[in-house]
Amino acid sequence: MNSEMLGLSYLQIALGKTDHLVAHINSNDKEPSWDGDVEVYRKAGHVHAKADLILKVPVQVKGHCKPNLKKKSIKYSIQYADLKNYLAIGGTIFFVIYINDSGDKAAIYYADLLPYDLKKHLKAYDGDPYKYKSIELKTFPKKKNDIADVFLNFTHHMNMQRASINSTPVTLESLCTSDPAQFSNIELTMGYSTTSRNYQFPFDYFFDHETYLYVKQPHDVTLPIAHLKNVETVNYTVNAPISVKSVVFYDHYTVSRTKNLSTINFGADIHQALQVGTQAKPDFHFSLSGSLSERIRDARFIIAVLNAQQYEINGGVLNFSGASSNSSGFIDVSSIQKQLDFLVGMQDTLNLLHVKKDLDPSLIDEAGQNCLNILKIALLDKKSVKLVPSDSIFRPCHVANLNLLLCTLPIEGTDNFYDVYDFNQAPITFTTEDSSGNENPSSYYVQLNRNLMVWCDNIDYDIMLDTLKGIPFSEEYSQSLNTLILEMLHAYDCSNSTREDILSAVIELTDWVRKNDTFSLPSVTTINHYQAIKRSRKLTVSEQADLYQLTESPQEDEQIYVGAYLLLDSPVAATVHFSKLSPEEQSTFLGFPISHFMPNNH
Repeated sequence: MNSEMLGLSYLQIALGKTDHLVAHINSNDKEPSWDGDVEVYRKAGHVHAKADLILKVPVQVKGHCKPNLKKKSIKYSIQYADLKNYLAIGGTIFFVIYINDSGDKAAIYYADLLPYDLKKHLKAYDGDPYKYKSIELKTFPKKKNDIADVFLNFTHHMNMQRASINSTPVTLESLCTSDPAQFSNIELTMGYSTTSRNYQFPFDYFFDHETYLYVKQPHDVTLPIAHLKNVETVNYTVNAPISVKSVVFYDHYTVSRTKNLSTINFGADIHQALQVGTQAKPDFHFSLSGSLSERIRDARFIIAVLNAQQYEINGGVLNFSGASSNSSGFIDVSSIQKQLDFLVGMQDTLNLLHVKKDLDPSLIDEAGQNCLNILKIALLDKKSVKLVPSDSIFRPCHVANLNLLLCTLPIEGTDNFYDVYDFNQAPITFTTEDSSGNENPSSYYVQLNRNLMVWCDNIDYDIMLDTLKGIPFSEEYSQSLNTLILEMLHAYDCSNSTREDILSAVIELTDWVRKNDTFSLPSVTTINHYQAIKRSRKLTVSEQADLYQLTESPQEDEQIYVGAYLLLDSPVAATVHFSKLSPEEQSTFLGFPISHFMPNNH
């Protein structure tokens, strides 16, 4: 029995079922690594136009007599020399046909040998062309459209992988580790080519078919980076509104899709699951979680949904009345409203304290809840509260992830009762005394130090700037402002450059001081302003010109030269002038925030 000829016959019959393929395979083919090719056409039909030809796919066919035809996959050894040839032309479909002893039954197996996989197979190649590599082959489909899809999909990936034939392999892992910061900017693609079957959801194809993931390189070159053999879940984000009666609550949502289930996720912990292809009721889950603002928004959304019994998503309407709740049962509107009122009370209290950072309610312990209750009584209800006596009118308060600074003024004639105020609106007058014993207006803001500014979450820097700008200059106030500026710069540096609110404030403050303070040296106010700006961006040409003017003018203090050259990115010149300082002056200079720009050897 000629197993090779029988195998070719069975394959020819299978390929002949389709409307997209024309096979040219024969047992007498003399090509070194192939038995022919299969023409793949875009349009279905018995006769095909030349313009519809996508590609000719090279094929290799092996026939063998085997009694077991029920295997779902087999292993077959292929010479490395053949694998090299397959790579050189961009890929080959390799067939093995098992035929029973009587020759009346057969099982067809195949392997898509594309450049991405061929390169992996050839990694172990040591140059000996007669050595073999064991390759896994899977069952060839029997339905004509599935057969056509094997070749249509192969041509798609064969074209996509041509650039990878002679390129260095790229992997998903290498992209993640080479430059993690830029990974989000990488353009990844995946696709397929199939017969005219319509999928309700484009990704549905990948739940039953293998595919490849590609990365787009410069000059529109695409390279394969992964062979996806088993896609179980597809997650994606949709930038579209979710609303109730045209009131928008969310501007995007995510979808988690499996073969049988589609889950819409939005808010902190809201999701609705729909069984794909069935009329089963959607399963709706909701719980209050996340930050305080997220809980308030989610609670308001749920109340609106319960009242309207529906919500709109991406232009469509999801009927809520038919949805089944999660296993814990649904909470009624009045219960959620009580929770919402409680959350809004917390938010209103924090707003009065000018807190911009979001509270994490999951971190509130008993002490934190007691603090919130006291603050609500004092600030919202405007009642005096009983507190532990303190020597200072300013006292700290810690609630969950928030650090707060309060002003507490004792009420005379009471048993430790206090009026509590937001730190930014403390009703106190602050003055400093000059050398002649005269009192000059000042502000309690000048008492802030770097540690307190980094720690505190309720310093309103807009209010601080307005307050500071409203106080007339004096020599003492000028000195206090310059000290505050240095502390603010230190605070920004201590925060690992994360406190943009502090940096923005100190840039504005130094600009105002530079233009209005007649008590400070212009060289000092210039250095302070530009060192604040340099932490934010590069200096402009005119700003650099101001600094060059300092370096070319006589300065009584050598430290001015050091600071100016540091800001001009001239470390050598800065080091030369730094060496002219006494050891005590050098130590003092290194304690200033301008030393942030000193070369590392200092």
